[in-house]
Amino acid sequence: MKNKINILILGFLLASGSLMAQKAEFGIKGGVNIPTSDAVIGTNLEQSGASGYHAGVFAKFKFAFIGISPELQYSFQTIDFNDGSTNKNQESAYLDIPIMLRFYLPLGLNFQLGPQFGYLMSAKQITHSTDAEINIKDELLNSNISVNLGIGWDLPFGLDVYGRYNIGVSDVNDPSSASTAIQNSMIQISLAYSLKK
Repeated sequence: MKNKINILILGFLLASGSLMAQKAEFGIKGGVNIPTSDAVIGTNLEQSGASGYHAGVFAKFKFAFIGISPELQYSFQTIDFNDGSTNKNQESAYLDIPIMLRFYLPLGLNFQLGPQFGYLMSAKQITHSTDAEINIKDELLNSNISVNLGIGWDLPFGLDVYGRYNIGVSDVNDPSSASTAIQNSMIQISLAYSLKK
């Protein structure tokens, strides 16, 4: 009961804050993912490359020198690795909800900090030589929690550019199928455009 009351109070404060915001914006965003952790199912694997992308929508509410920006994005990443005999590729896709605080400096520069909650949509491993696919979604947990640290620049004409370091804090492996804990971390570089200001 106490948790429900706390959630209601938090929701009321966010809604009230949004109404009192000096400036509200809504728009679209997209960019690249550069995974930095060895988030591959298995052990003793030689990782050779990693890449990906993300795309979604955002809202931004600014109060003087502080802003809050809830976001919703689709995030895809791929990691190339060798299991000792075969070159393979692991692909995973998440639906992420970052909730970012922005601390503004002059000229639109800002520091960003906030949690991110992710839901696993798909995960598979592909053998390069045969294109054989194995669904590994059941070997991963459906949820992922991380913390975003970043720096951004609010440009004129509704454009924003920012870079974030996404630090995984929860284990993405399902403990029932893997004994090794893996945190999913990456660098994200994004470009955002406000459709409504």
